[in-house]
Amino acid sequence: MYSKSELIHEPPPPCSRPRYVMAPPLVFTSIGASMNAAVRDVWASNFDEELSNLSAVLPRYPCVCLDTEFPGAVHDSDMPRYMRGPRESYELVKRNVDDLKLLQVGIALSGPAGRFPIAWQFNIRGFDPALHPHAPASIAMLREQGMDFAMLNEFGIDPEDFAAGFRRSGLACGWLTWTAFSGSYDFGYLAKALTGGQPLPDTLDGFLALVRRLFGHSVFDVKHLARCCALRGGLEQVATALGVKRAAGRAHCAGSDSLLTTDVLLLMMDRFFRNVDVLAHAGTIVDLT
Repeated sequence: MYSKSELIHEPPPPCSRPRYVMAPPLVFTSIGASMNAAVRDVWASNFDEELSNLSAVLPRYPCVCLDTEFPGAVHDSDMPRYMRGPRESYELVKRNVDDLKLLQVGIALSGPAGRFPIAWQFNIRGFDPALHPHAPASIAMLREQGMDFAMLNEFGIDPEDFAAGFRRSGLACGWLTWTAFSGSYDFGYLAKALTGGQPLPDTLDGFLALVRRLFGHSVFDVKHLARCCALRGGLEQVATALGVKRAAGRAHCAGSDSLLTTDVLLLMMDRFFRNVDVLAHAGTIVDLT
């Protein structure tokens, strides 16, 4: 359980509330003051309790950072990446998301007070490397980072329970801000989970409409924002360039990566976007728009 100072007990605002706002830019010292962080593993046994904890702090920390882990990619394109347009990129995302299973969902929160010190790592049941398609190199890497697939299957959260709990928690209300780093697969896998495992829409326009319906209009890709600041590379490279260190956990674990993405975002907001209309970048997902 969290201390009383970390929790507020008012229910989240109603889903109809039209509040599409980024968390205000913060000074970097506010990030440093909250660098003590932890990743809370969530399994079937503590799912309801942790959803309640998350719901309690959501009104004060309405910027949600998403990260997902999944079994790699089993489909590729003959077209080089630099030649692919948004529709070709989406076709590849759809083929992989449709055929593979979600393993973890990481959620970190931030708001005017800075970053909340707990990130939630939801462990999802249903994947068996002996039965389901995957990229062997990705599975080996996830094992090296500590993922236990037997534990996922035995103690993980049922995907239907996860979707129902997500809606119940207030995360499905359109007044939140959603962020991810290179988020096409993150939003794709979460959208699939929230629609009962259904295939993603056939068209890119259909997918972007689904993202707006599930997550609202305040959706940001931190990699796109980094590019606007002349910062290139993956999450680790951008964090290193900014001098942001991983607050807790290990790379390629959803909870830890969501924390790192949040800290990268907060520093960029303070350093580069103080007098910039960040809302102009809403809805831009790298490779898809």
